[in-house]
Amino acid sequence: MQYTYYNPGRMGQALQLAKQSGQLPDIRTNAGLNVPAAALVAGGWAQPLDLSDPAKARVKDSLIEGLHVFDGKIYAFPIFSHQTYSTVTWFNTELVARAGLDPDAPPRTYDEFRAAARAVQSKGGGQSYGWVWNIGMPDRLGDQVHDLAQAAGFAGGGGLRYQTGEYAYHADEYLDVIEFLISLRQDKVLVPGANSWLDDVARARWTAGIAAYYFDGPWCPGVALKDTPGFGDKLGVGPILVPDAGTTVATYHAPQPGDYWLSPTSKHAAAANKLLSDHFASEEYSRTVAGTMSQPPRDISVVEQSQAHPAYKKLIGWFKESVFLAPEPIAGNKDLQRVQVELKRVTPTLGDIVQGALTGDVTDVRAALTKLSSDSAKQRDLAIAAAKSKGAQVSLDDYAFPNWKPRADYLKPMYAKR
Repeated sequence: MQYTYYNPGRMGQALQLAKQSGQLPDIRTNAGLNVPAAALVAGGWAQPLDLSDPAKARVKDSLIEGLHVFDGKIYAFPIFSHQTYSTVTWFNTELVARAGLDPDAPPRTYDEFRAAARAVQSKGGGQSYGWVWNIGMPDRLGDQVHDLAQAAGFAGGGGLRYQTGEYAYHADEYLDVIEFLISLRQDKVLVPGANSWLDDVARARWTAGIAAYYFDGPWCPGVALKDTPGFGDKLGVGPILVPDAGTTVATYHAPQPGDYWLSPTSKHAAAANKLLSDHFASEEYSRTVAGTMSQPPRDISVVEQSQAHPAYKKLIGWFKESVFLAPEPIAGNKDLQRVQVELKRVTPTLGDIVQGALTGDVTDVRAALTKLSSDSAKQRDLAIAAAKSKGAQVSLDDYAFPNWKPRADYLKPMYAKR
């Protein structure tokens, strides 16, 4: 078996080229493509899986028509837990302690983080900056700002308010998050040159000691310690930041999408299905995932008994307390997959706007966010109209969940009660 690693920022282009040349790998992820699952299937990117009966039984509860299942056939299944967010405050305990800060009391609010980043920079002897980030990855930036907006109190996800289904990228929570990030640039605690860095570069510079703090997902230690195992002695973690000390962290994550897809051109479909059934769908694989310190595994309970770094285990504990299952429109109406096929990507994206705000290219952030809300709503209206013209039974009401409540999981039986 051959395995090829790509940075997520380059994965999409590599997969596009592979599809055009008929060289898609037998099993692949959807990373970097930013294509809805329904569009993947409609576009000929995948073929149905032929999982064993035991494997089907293990993944059955996590499957959703229009997300993993199409026309009654399983195309993919999640291997990770939905209890996760991508904006974790990782830090170098050595640099933090050198600045007179307590590594066991990481910053939790915007003001605390600003003060900590300044302290590292002013007391570190000019050898380290306060903060580094992978600003060259606009799609990742968008995901991370979505997380920060939720932690700031935004009652929705992906720019959509859960109860009404309206686009609200221009909500105060998003604006406050971006203004906070801009303030870090203005304070000059951001490493020069980070505006174009992908995560592999930013993370490598961070482990080399160029900065104390780095925003990244739960996979950070799994990657960082593989390349620089000695950094484990300096690895510290803090939860996602909130605007003020009175804010209780709560974030929401939609049901986890399918992770591995079987390419339609595969000449080894039987072997691939056996691998997916016997390995990736197994309970043992969840324990393996926990040990790799990537995203938390589908069975998140195994992390505490794993050999993962203590900082990773602490983070997963926060996830279990503060990440709730978000509503998924497709779970309420599978015809929405036909809307997804019609949807066109709206640009500039949230990540593009954040990147522009940090480089100084976007000066009126509120206007840019307001336009993104408007353009997204218009594109959705067009996609709904196109899907309805082809027989889909859909409406804007499918995106609204008036019975949604904060700090609670939105479970399947609730879809019938909205």
